[in-house]
Amino acid sequence: MRWLIRRVLKQGKGAVSYEEDVHFGDTLTIGRAADQAIFLSDLRAALNHARVSAESGGRYKVESLILAGIRVNGQLTYGIDVGPGATIEIAGTRLVLLDPPRDFDAAVEISTLDKTEQAAEKAKRSKPTTLSQTWIGKRVPSWLLFATILALGLVLPALSHFSAPLAKLLAHSPLPTTRSWNPGPLDAAHRFFGDDCKQCHPRAFLTVRDESCLACHSTIAAHADPGAFNLPALGEARCASCHQDHLGPAGMVRTDQRLCGDCHTNLPARTQNASRLGDATDFGTNHPPFRVRLPAWDANGAFAPQVAVPAAGTRENSGLKFNHEKHLKPDLNTPKGKQTLVCASCHKPDAGGLAMKPIAFETMCHDCHTLGFDTFAPDREVPHAKVAEVSFMLDEFYARRALEGGVEDREAPGFVQTRRRPGDPPLSRQEQTEALAWARDKARKVADSVFTGRACVTCHTVTPPAADRGYRIAPVRVAGVWYDTARFSHNKHETMSCKDCHAAATSPVASDLLIPDIANCRQCHAGARGGGKVASTCIDCHAYHQSTTLKLKTL
Repeated sequence: MRWLIRRVLKQGKGAVSYEEDVHFGDTLTIGRAADQAIFLSDLRAALNHARVSAESGGRYKVESLILAGIRVNGQLTYGIDVGPGATIEIAGTRLVLLDPPRDFDAAVEISTLDKTEQAAEKAKRSKPTTLSQTWIGKRVPSWLLFATILALGLVLPALSHFSAPLAKLLAHSPLPTTRSWNPGPLDAAHRFFGDDCKQCHPRAFLTVRDESCLACHSTIAAHADPGAFNLPALGEARCASCHQDHLGPAGMVRTDQRLCGDCHTNLPARTQNASRLGDATDFGTNHPPFRVRLPAWDANGAFAPQVAVPAAGTRENSGLKFNHEKHLKPDLNTPKGKQTLVCASCHKPDAGGLAMKPIAFETMCHDCHTLGFDTFAPDREVPHAKVAEVSFMLDEFYARRALEGGVEDREAPGFVQTRRRPGDPPLSRQEQTEALAWARDKARKVADSVFTGRACVTCHTVTPPAADRGYRIAPVRVAGVWYDTARFSHNKHETMSCKDCHAAATSPVASDLLIPDIANCRQCHAGARGGGKVASTCIDCHAYHQSTTLKLKTL
């Protein structure tokens, strides 16, 4: 089959010349490959882009060889039968299929689309994107939209505010009422009266006044004692300065760092050196060292913890003897065999995850530290209790043993060592007196061993008895809540390991202060702009300094 390929060459000043070539074959291939019958140098064309086959009756079959298809007569297609005059567009080239002239079976004319033609074709196929490309004007729709918004957004809700019948009618229709003016959801505590705007807004278009807040919150504690915090800006602030509703559940309590940082800066000058606090404006860059509650007792023996900044020699005087390092070693020898203890073996968080449950001897220590006192009664133990209770239990135990007889003790009277059987005559009054005297002496010896030798002294400081008193065991009291004005939740740090914050594995004595300092917390936490760390504002650890006695209505 003989094809005529005519190329249209555009010259200067609009002149056009033609260049003709002859191709033999049933199919005319088109693409960027070197073996194509019509070679296209445009990089947007595929190597094998399309092919055209001549059919009987002067018809042509056009086929796309790429998934994107080919544009024929302005329409994308994958294959189509066309007649002479059909136009094929590939990248920047236009091919027009012609009636074959004499001595040819098929003909095609090739021309280049200039930039003007390409832009015109693109604009012709594009959808309108501005109103100027359509018959619609801007002014009339704008005025109609403005009038609609004015009527539905202002006029109709305003009328429903002043007219109760209209408000009732609109409440059962899709038309807007004053609810459309609601700037956002209410706080959870205010939702039960949320439909009654007059609870907080007694007059239309009036911001909330303090009187509306105090109508319900009349007994709430004052936020700051004016005697302790003589700051006019704090005392004269409106409720709405810090508490703004219609911001959802998080709106009523401010959490931004400025709430505290605006006041807790340059405190010496602001308080005439009356404040004992350090400046705190950002946890990551400007925050004083932590202060902790250390166990202490006053002159009368009452627990009176002291608040101090830990230093190198700070000790925890809890009254307890304990070696963390020894207990955390693997494969401890215990009455139940080899065991390995971990922190969670003794330290268990309470139900809320805020603090730890108190250490209980019966459930955490007793398995290893039994309180047996007599080899002939291995199942009997003294209670983990006060000195008087332990002494009473020992007196009662040995008194009964002495009266029953059968005691294996060479120092006991003979009738106490003899096992009494049913039918034996009862002990005389003199024998009873001697038996009870032995029992009392035996109980005192065993008590000395329990208190100062085998049991109590292991963990407690024991003072021997004096003329006017018996044994004294130093009181034990762990602070429990270490931070005086801050809160910490173990529950929120459960992904951390205990050793990340507490150096218990290297602590040989109970007086070691194992509370982490601020540098430890700053490994993960930063201020409001945390960067690559956890963003932590003041309110994350501190509550607002409310007075426990003053009320808002008294200010």
